[in-house]
Amino acid sequence: MSDGQSRKMSLLESAVSVVTGYLITVLIQLWVYPMFGVDIPSGAAFVISLIVVLAAFAKNFTVRRLFNSIQTRK
Repeated sequence: MSDGQSRKMSLLESAVSVVTGYLITVLIQLWVYPMFGVDIPSGAAFVISLIVVLAAFAKNFTVRRLFNSIQTRK
């Protein structure tokens, strides 16, 4: 039986996911916002994306650890 994923690997996986999500989010904002008439400076898009991905990081890491805890109890 596996001991599950270590905290370090959970952290690394969440970080990689969030960094790629951040880049995708910034690009989408810069592309989609103008399509809807929203003119936002690129600096603001970076800050908005940062807030979103920090929340996503916390959520991803917490959910990963919860599921890992459930899996290792079996």
